[in-house]
Amino acid sequence: MKPESGTFTGCGGIEIYWQAWLPDTIRAVCIIAHGLGEHSGRYEHVAHALVEHDLACFALDHRGHGQSGGKRGHILSFEEFENDLETFRRQVEGRFPDMPVFLIGHSMGGLIAASYAITKGQGLAGLVLSSAALRVDVDEPAIKLALGKLFSKILPGVTMSNGLDPDYISHEPDVVEKYKNDPLVHDRVSARWFTEFQKAIEKVHELAHEICVPALIMQSGDDKMVNPSGAREFYDRLTVEDSSLQYWEGFYHEMFNETDKQKPISFMIEWIEKRLP
Repeated sequence: MKPESGTFTGCGGIEIYWQAWLPDTIRAVCIIAHGLGEHSGRYEHVAHALVEHDLACFALDHRGHGQSGGKRGHILSFEEFENDLETFRRQVEGRFPDMPVFLIGHSMGGLIAASYAITKGQGLAGLVLSSAALRVDVDEPAIKLALGKLFSKILPGVTMSNGLDPDYISHEPDVVEKYKNDPLVHDRVSARWFTEFQKAIEKVHELAHEICVPALIMQSGDDKMVNPSGAREFYDRLTVEDSSLQYWEGFYHEMFNETDKQKPISFMIEWIEKRLP
């Protein structure tokens, strides 16, 4: 396996960090979009599993995350995430022009991947969503939500805690402890991020029928971070013939970091391999 890393200039001049894990023989390329507050390094074990099957793995740190530039947890438009991903994909395809490319997105990264597949997904070999943020229950007072929308207009960069409880990312205590002590993990979101996030969820449900690439929707059954029903709602709106929905019952949010993580990882790899030329 050959690890690589580097940076590229994203939307608005923000420096975006990326890393890759390459097998000696490459059958296809996978691009991973990580979740809110985390970073690409948390997917190294997933990359290793992909590499074992001759699948190259590329992953970026979204703006405002990990080793990328930008204010922590802040965006002005959700399209900034998508435009960064588009630049990254085109660079990867430039290196491997004849290789199938699969897009894998977890949580917020799943929402980014779904939105991207709608607007810029032509030519992808497949889309894989892992506990994507397709339905989120916002348990906040109405006044706080109203203030969030107001701040999004007049103070878009003001940040606050995302309110997520890391104890529910996995049943594995070591995973939770490492997450809590990871210096590249943060819990910040801005007022503008919040309103753009909500708009993106509405968009992907409304336009899911425009996705034209094979899609695998995987959802943790005991997810406390996103509402598991969102996966079914999104799946039911897909019109692409080659689409599948898989729930992992009893799993917390991060299925790739759960006690039985090998099950969803292997399931995903088998799904990808069946769609290779």
